[in-house]
Amino acid sequence: LGVGGLLLYWLRSGRKIKTIDMGDGWWGSGERPLKGKEDASIRPFKIETSDKEIEDLHRRLDQFRFTPHVEGAAFHYGFNSSYLQKVVAYWRNQFDWHKQVEELNKYPHFHTTIEGIDIHFIHVKPPYVPHGRAVKPLLMVHGWPGSFYEFYKIIPLLTEPAKHGLSEGDVVFEVICPSIPGYGFSEAPHQKEFDSIATARIFHKLMNRLGFKEYYLQGGDWGSRITTNMAQMLPQSVKGLHLNLVFIASQSLGKLIRIMLGAYVPWLVGLSREDVRRFYPFVQKNIYDVLRESGYLHIQATKPDTAGCGLNDSPVGLAAYILEKFSTWTDKSFLHKDDGGLESKYSLDELLTNVMIYWVTSSIVSSMRYYKENFSKDPHLNAHNRVGVYVPTGIAAFPQEIVHVPRVWAKDVYKNIITYSYMPRGGHFAAFEEPRLLAQDIMQFVQKVEQ
Repeated sequence: LGVGGLLLYWLRSGRKIKTIDMGDGWWGSGERPLKGKEDASIRPFKIETSDKEIEDLHRRLDQFRFTPHVEGAAFHYGFNSSYLQKVVAYWRNQFDWHKQVEELNKYPHFHTTIEGIDIHFIHVKPPYVPHGRAVKPLLMVHGWPGSFYEFYKIIPLLTEPAKHGLSEGDVVFEVICPSIPGYGFSEAPHQKEFDSIATARIFHKLMNRLGFKEYYLQGGDWGSRITTNMAQMLPQSVKGLHLNLVFIASQSLGKLIRIMLGAYVPWLVGLSREDVRRFYPFVQKNIYDVLRESGYLHIQATKPDTAGCGLNDSPVGLAAYILEKFSTWTDKSFLHKDDGGLESKYSLDELLTNVMIYWVTSSIVSSMRYYKENFSKDPHLNAHNRVGVYVPTGIAAFPQEIVHVPRVWAKDVYKNIITYSYMPRGGHFAAFEEPRLLAQDIMQFVQKVEQ
């Protein structure tokens, strides 16, 4: 046994960790220039608006054509049209976009050109660093239908933890939040096949351009896949990876057996009581609920431009399409509420500001295309699962997330899980809904990694 153990250790230690090839790309218009280096400058950027932009929005809102819903519909048919009337009335008469632009500009915004397209990001440094505290760079990546704005509540908690009662440990962050290309103020790719691998490479280049050699990553939704790919691509640059959603989509006979046994003898297959509570009944929670919430995905993964052109032309349609996700993805029970439970977790100003980021940039179509580019190459979103993630990993499992992935399953891909937290409340948009809970989990994870 001793000799065998030593031999196994020697074989494993001598084996190089498999990584994703970084490659290269060009996403600008036309052919890649043969000569001349890319402009690597980092340019300050400011969000602006105009009376003309707001007048156009108001004109379109005034022309809203109301569609009556069936009695007792709540959110079972999608966005409740009676509640939509209230949202539109608030948007038209009370929402102040000028004020929200000021709010968006409170953090420093920048543009830089990478692989032929302009990448937008905010970069927030701590205003004060106590003696002995280490400042850690943290890249936070959003998903769909969110934006960099999702992180506005959590940024002060991470950059000024002591001010907000989060002074445990010796960690302070400087936070970088980019917009995925094709989302918000990042330029849309002009070429086909722009996927999460290309995004991961661009964000590595961004961090390198900002002067960072090592950094922490955090993501949910597409941000989870992008940051996972970053860890698989250049593990030597990633000090730690924190996720609030895990993609483990592979199906196998072994997994099916584990699912069946888990309902009766969970301890035998490594499931905790909390896993069982969140995971079963399996068919209801992992098939019916997922099918109900994923119709948009099939459209966006096949022919995004068809539905997208309608959303890009109608602010009301855009708001209904986006805000419906902020209802049921925040809490599944909100399906039964006439107002979708939206204002119990967010303000209309917050929700409409996120919608406006898509509206003023005309980016809904290019954001939807991201599904086609990823799913056309990898229909089950598991091609990269064959490349293990060996960097220190923290997982925050929120109870209202669309799918629950037990730690024992996550270990199939994430080989070095340092923390796995069953969060007490919250859903898909963790940073937007429960910023304090997420900030605490990130800080505890980083403290363990640093120790």
